[in-house]
Amino acid sequence: MPRTTKDANRRKLRNAAVAKGVEKGFAAVSVAGVVQRAHVLAGTVDVHFKNKDDMLGQVYMEIKSEFHGAQIQGLNAGGTASSIRQMWFRMFDFVSEQPQDLLFLEFGNAAKILTPAQQAIVDGFAKDIADVLRRGVDDGTLVPLYTSLLSLLLNAPEMQLARSSALNGTGLDSSTIEQTFDRVWLSIAA
Repeated sequence: MPRTTKDANRRKLRNAAVAKGVEKGFAAVSVAGVVQRAHVLAGTVDVHFKNKDDMLGQVYMEIKSEFHGAQIQGLNAGGTASSIRQMWFRMFDFVSEQPQDLLFLEFGNAAKILTPAQQAIVDGFAKDIADVLRRGVDDGTLVPLYTSLLSLLLNAPEMQLARSSALNGTGLDSSTIEQTFDRVWLSIAA
């Protein structure tokens, strides 16, 4: 029987941590439960993580980095309106491909599991998005509001749609996503 590679075991652990975190909540996740779900030997965890908190934090950061990367990919190619639209629709692409990952990120936000260094990276991600919104205010694309308020107006309906899609295990039709974006855009466009 072929031996599983280190990367394959790491992926199994990540997937199991996501599944357990979403099913049980972060406080109820146990290393033993993740190992059992991943179908790996108990010592495999020690190769990749220091402990449960390290495992959850690392998995959270991997997913958050992938999510952020998907959102900001190619943002400077068009104008501000195009960039914001791209971010919106890329988030739904990410959710449709990885619904459990979105829920894991939400649970991770609530659980406050990040180290200060990890939190600084996540804050940098938020700054990247705020910079796009600030550029939109500066170039007259967006109404002159605080970027935190613009972000809330964009993200609240987006996250509600994505969350319900992930929880229900159903995809969202493109017309619903499009219509919701168009309504949100009316509230923030200059």
